[in-house]
Amino acid sequence: MAETRPSLEDLPKAGTDQHLASTVAAGHLALVPTWLPLDVASGPSYNSAGSGGDGFSEGVISSNALAVFMPSNAAIAGPHSSADAFQGNDALINQHPTEMAGIGGNGGSGNIALGGGDNASHAGAGGNGVFYGGLVSTEVALFAPVNTAVAAGPGAQAHSEQSNNALFLQGATQVGGMGGSGGDHNAAGHGPSLSPGTSLTFTGDNYAGHGGDGYFVGSMVDVSIAIFSPINIAIGAAGGSAEAHQTNNVIFDQGAVQIAGIGGNGGGFNLSSDTIFTGNHAGGGGGVGSSTGSLVDVNFGYFHPINIAVPAGGTVDAQQIDHVLYDQHALQLAGIAGHGGDGNLTDAHSALVDDILSFMHS
Repeated sequence: MAETRPSLEDLPKAGTDQHLASTVAAGHLALVPTWLPLDVASGPSYNSAGSGGDGFSEGVISSNALAVFMPSNAAIAGPHSSADAFQGNDALINQHPTEMAGIGGNGGSGNIALGGGDNASHAGAGGNGVFYGGLVSTEVALFAPVNTAVAAGPGAQAHSEQSNNALFLQGATQVGGMGGSGGDHNAAGHGPSLSPGTSLTFTGDNYAGHGGDGYFVGSMVDVSIAIFSPINIAIGAAGGSAEAHQTNNVIFDQGAVQIAGIGGNGGGFNLSSDTIFTGNHAGGGGGVGSSTGSLVDVNFGYFHPINIAVPAGGTVDAQQIDHVLYDQHALQLAGIAGHGGDGNLTDAHSALVDDILSFMHS
């Protein structure tokens, strides 16, 4: 038995087409016809096809890295004896944190969103990225090698050599509140094409390949501390001989990248159009970038080499060679809107919409 519709549903809808449009094989079709029962048609307030999802993050993301490298090498010779100590150390300490939160997904390509009434149409739009809270990263690196040669007494010979190569990678990458990029070759409009010259007032918004907005509210904090304190000691007692040679090569890479509130880029070759239109058109538009809060990067480098020769009645030779590179740069980006796409079309003339939509549905 056929379902009886309410009397309002049986009334003809002025200026609308009661026939569904065929699905476009190259993409997806989102269509909300006006004749659906109210309890079905009143779900979402916009029609979406191939749009990226929104990313929301609320809270604190924290990373704490600690690296300690303290090699020790010693040669101690008593009277009429000899001692040799050789040590070589290679250290690679990678504690680079990457913190990302509130990232909107990218919009797809080749989609069509057709809607009616006051609903907005989104086709291939990038998702919004929203972050509330804090991204905190702290890195501490300590490199303190010790090399010692002690000739304790007549005829004693002590020879100590130490070679150290260390690379500390502790720079942080922090990204929060970034909108997704819009897709390409999308179309957002009111619905199936009307007969030429037919006018229809549409009060919703059309977004085709629009970049998502990026919002960041909070703080990004990166604190990097690097301490390099090599120690080389040679002690020669009466009648003794001591040699201590130390070579150190160290690189501290603690540069930070902080990105907050970046709007997604708009896509290319998108269509946002309709007939008589009172809403907003966005065809491949770049997203809004908004950042409220602070980006903080604190770097501290401490280099304190110690080389000691003590000829206590004997002969000593203390040599120390140090090469150190501190890279504690910071790149901070906040509140940057996305770039608009190329080859996009926004229009509000019914004849143009008729031609384009008819071609796409053929």
